[in-house]
Amino acid sequence: MFTQLKGLFSPQAVALHLKGLPKIKTTIMDSCFPGRAQKPFALVGINDILDIVGTAPVIRRGGLSTPVGSGSVSINMIEPLPVKPSKDVTGQDLNNLRMILAEKASLDAWTRDTIAYLRDTCRFTTEGIAATALTGTISWPVKVDGGWDTYEVEFGTPYRINPTKLLTASDVKVADVYETLSDMETAIQDGGYGGEIEFFAGKAAYQALYGIVEDYKSTAKLKVEVGAGYINVGGYIVKKMSEKYRNPQTGEMVSKVPASEIVAYAKDAPAKIIYCALDDVDAKLQPYPFFPKPIKLPEGNGYRIIGQSKPLPARSPKSICWAKVV
Repeated sequence: MFTQLKGLFSPQAVALHLKGLPKIKTTIMDSCFPGRAQKPFALVGINDILDIVGTAPVIRRGGLSTPVGSGSVSINMIEPLPVKPSKDVTGQDLNNLRMILAEKASLDAWTRDTIAYLRDTCRFTTEGIAATALTGTISWPVKVDGGWDTYEVEFGTPYRINPTKLLTASDVKVADVYETLSDMETAIQDGGYGGEIEFFAGKAAYQALYGIVEDYKSTAKLKVEVGAGYINVGGYIVKKMSEKYRNPQTGEMVSKVPASEIVAYAKDAPAKIIYCALDDVDAKLQPYPFFPKPIKLPEGNGYRIIGQSKPLPARSPKSICWAKVV
């Protein structure tokens, strides 16, 4: 049975199934980290990070770095956090599979559903990691023997401005909103970026902004437009970001952008997800963004299908600006 399972999850079969799956919406990855790079090594060199971020990152915890010199956090290589979701093949599953071995369509459907589950989990985990990277520090819970640890990579501190008026102030005007967005743009431009700036607003921030502009009459000096999921304030496009990711340790849903904040990012800044080589012979040690495979459980307790990915989101903190507006 194991040989047959391996055949179902061969690279060729997986590639065909992936082509047939619908694309996943991962807003932070696709908007803030649009580039993709595959490195044929298990680790990412500091020079690769410097080309993107502009500063050398610091590993705070997690034990996933190679130290050099005498400093405890001085490094020249980083190992991206391995993402390894899994799905057990139970005895009932095996009995069902034996019954449909001759039915290609049913077998393909089971395989495709399993691949979809593992792919989606890898992708959504990377999306959550990318959301934390917008703060300037990747911070993600890691399951270890005896409990949990935290994997952290610090790229630096993004800009942060203090608005002259909060969006919830009784006398706030559209001009005040424009000033806040303009100040965020200026901060990023002072960092050497900002050919084009985009904004994401947390749920409460977006609702407050909508309340301000709802009855505003555009003028020749300041145009305001409300569209599906965005508000245009004098040419600054603010998009609603109420999406959340699940914290794997607590199970709680965490806002990708805090409800009371707005984040701005420069579209012209180099930003990408780096994928490193998988520590897996079956994957031929290649930097696949996603690779599934079956393994045998100990003591003949069945099988497990695991998905694998080693992503590292990277973006210069100087291309990001935050503002607490509510």
